[in-house]
Amino acid sequence: MAVADRDGSTCVCVRRAPRVIRVQTQAERIIEEFGEAIMRRDFERLAELLHDDLSYEICGIELPGAGVFDKATILQTLPAVLSLFEDGGPRMTVTRAFHDGDWIIAESTGAGRFRNGTEYDNRYVILYEIVDGRVRTVREYMDTQHAARLFAAAASS
Repeated sequence: MAVADRDGSTCVCVRRAPRVIRVQTQAERIIEEFGEAIMRRDFERLAELLHDDLSYEICGIELPGAGVFDKATILQTLPAVLSLFEDGGPRMTVTRAFHDGDWIIAESTGAGRFRNGTEYDNRYVILYEIVDGRVRTVREYMDTQHAARLFAAAASS
């Protein structure tokens, strides 16, 4: 925008959008590292990030594999579930997060390819409770019909 100065000369004013810097909380860093450990299949690091009193709930009334699991069960069963995917999958990407005290609600996408070549692309809302710097509670909501169909096909091939 050009405007006239008091002496009649013209100056150009440039408006710049304010620069927004997103500061990640410790809890958000922990859930990011949690997702990275799963993607890398780093079960040792995952065990360090999980609270000893972990409650991991995969929500779904008719979804095979849904239920509430403790730390030992998650660490025991997760390798078999992830083995259905090509290396590095599924990649969980947090698209939006809301933080309230020890709790984070994360809207996420999960995408990858099963070893049978089928693409996996699902949407999630996951609640995390972070206590003492570790993940104590996870409640995972997703499109359960989509997940059930694709996991059944991947497991049978």
